[in-house]
Amino acid sequence: MNSDLQCASSMIDALETDATTKASMLRALARRLDLFGSDILFFNEPFTPVSLTGSRCALSCKHCNSHYLRHMLDGSGGKLQTEASKLANRGAKGILLSGGSAADGSVPTYEQSDVIQKIKHDTKLKISAHTGIVNSSQARILSEYLDMALVDVLGDDETIHDVLGIDARVQDYEESLRRLFSLGIPLAPHIIVGLRDGQLKGEFKALEMVKKFNPVTVVIVVFIPTKATAMGDVFPPKIEDVAKVITTAREMFDVPLSLSCVRPGGRYRSLLDRYAILGGIDRIAVPSRKAYAASRELGLNIIEIPKMCCSYGVVR
Repeated sequence: MNSDLQCASSMIDALETDATTKASMLRALARRLDLFGSDILFFNEPFTPVSLTGSRCALSCKHCNSHYLRHMLDGSGGKLQTEASKLANRGAKGILLSGGSAADGSVPTYEQSDVIQKIKHDTKLKISAHTGIVNSSQARILSEYLDMALVDVLGDDETIHDVLGIDARVQDYEESLRRLFSLGIPLAPHIIVGLRDGQLKGEFKALEMVKKFNPVTVVIVVFIPTKATAMGDVFPPKIEDVAKVITTAREMFDVPLSLSCVRPGGRYRSLLDRYAILGGIDRIAVPSRKAYAASRELGLNIIEIPKMCCSYGVVR
């Protein structure tokens, strides 16, 4: 065992988790070092999200209930181009198009295609978007302007029905990935850990689906219990469960593996970041101070990427 892995082994042994998880983490970290060396990318300034629907959403998802839309810039009602221009003038490198879902499970950024293409031409901003479930015609419109499709991928029918409240199935997510991939849109699928009441259900199935479509990056999202929602009192997933998803993803994929900015805060985040780094993550959005400490302890080379989404690498 080389010196890096010897240090890692000691750090992993000190974690309060079972021997099987520890062994998986060490294997995943060894694979990550083989793939990406000692560099770890930290993204402290993700793209600013802009809601094209304002605070409106056709769904009442139990984990969100439109809460997160109220914290985005409002790009509805003809305001999108103005907001994008302001971001570009402040030196932004990209923008995250988002919004409330339509009844079919799509995020209707496609309804402002002409405006978005003008923004892309005039500002040179990288255009990412939450897509949701998309049909063929919606995917074709997205292919006209998207630099990256951020697709939340769910692998359990009951979670789709009971948490999101839509009449869709796992197959609809796979078909959405297929449509976007076939049109050449780079994919950064998001695997949401613990969306089913903080429990693992469908995450590994979601990873298997994603594997079929050559993603550019795989992003790990962690369910956040949010006040004023039906799941506000649910506990977040066990950190060991998140680690199991991370190590499985690292074993499955040769591409970068990112830990999303969407994860619980406080002590949970600090501990999770340590587990994630030791479990094979090579990118972190909005890292905690403990992420810096763990990376230095492990001897990793921290590279801070300014004004960039963790779904991308270095964009100059």
